[in-house]
Amino acid sequence: MSRLSQWFSARADHTHLEFIPDPGSRPLLPREGYVRLWLAEGFLAQRRSWGNDHFPAVHGGLTLNFLGTQPVGFKAVSTPAWSTPGVHLDLQVSPLVPYNGGVVTVEAGLYQATQQGPLGAAVQVLGKLAGLVGPPLATAATIAEKMSEGLEAVLEATGDQPRLGVHWSMVAPGGGGRPVQAGHLVVLDAPAPPGKLEIVDGRLRADGRPVLLDYLVLRVECREERDDPITPELEHLIRRAVEDGLHGNAESMNAIRTEAIVKAWTSPDLVPKDQRRVAMLIRDEIDAARPLGVVPVERLAARMVSRDSPELKGLRLEDLVSGPRRRGGTSAP
Repeated sequence: MSRLSQWFSARADHTHLEFIPDPGSRPLLPREGYVRLWLAEGFLAQRRSWGNDHFPAVHGGLTLNFLGTQPVGFKAVSTPAWSTPGVHLDLQVSPLVPYNGGVVTVEAGLYQATQQGPLGAAVQVLGKLAGLVGPPLATAATIAEKMSEGLEAVLEATGDQPRLGVHWSMVAPGGGGRPVQAGHLVVLDAPAPPGKLEIVDGRLRADGRPVLLDYLVLRVECREERDDPITPELEHLIRRAVEDGLHGNAESMNAIRTEAIVKAWTSPDLVPKDQRRVAMLIRDEIDAARPLGVVPVERLAARMVSRDSPELKGLRLEDLVSGPRRRGGTSAP
């Protein structure tokens, strides 16, 4: 059990935790989409006495099955930008991660950091590294794990405890627990809410009024498709293949083309339907450069087939890597 989950268990009777599903949202099925965590909003009452020498720091993220069966954590540390008594934020905490089934755990803790103290120094450094936690996710997971271990070591040495914290788990629908679903996770520094909690225009309200207790709001985002399916690695391979083709090096072009298609088809950063869609898109992108010249990568998303397109049914990897597409019964030049 982590330090944060231990703290949350001890403070359960003094803290109110509530999940507010997004209107119209439905549970996310395994291997059918992605999950991402945001620090949506927070309010720190004046009695916390945040000053120029102190600032609030949030450490948290998602833990879920990513590579194999072992849970992997994608955690980040907020920068010291959150430095006033009442602040509204929309800060990305974790990258967009495929949901492959199993338990998704959300953990986040709000700490008071002193600018000249060890925790403050750690937050200053780790906050700048948070931007590295992105695709490829295997590398990002390693970076996030090292960042989390480093901060845990500082917290262990200093004895700092969170002012607010949350430990929350979700599972695939049908298991009896809270399903993986888009919504807002609210933690209040009180045993009960001051009224009916709801999210209005992205902000927390109780009976329609602002909440004046200390609180944190985390937003669980669920997507069926990535909005950025072409990773920097795949984009680099596409451009290399096209460049070699335009220079007349067909052998090198075809080799890189195959490498890019295989990487997309087997990418752990994508759910199965997106793996096939992206592999097909890469094939079309590179093959289109043979007779027509380069098609800008920025137009890739608009050309992607639907997840339910008949073209994807029965599609095989060998169909994509065997050579240029046939158009009108003849091979593309």
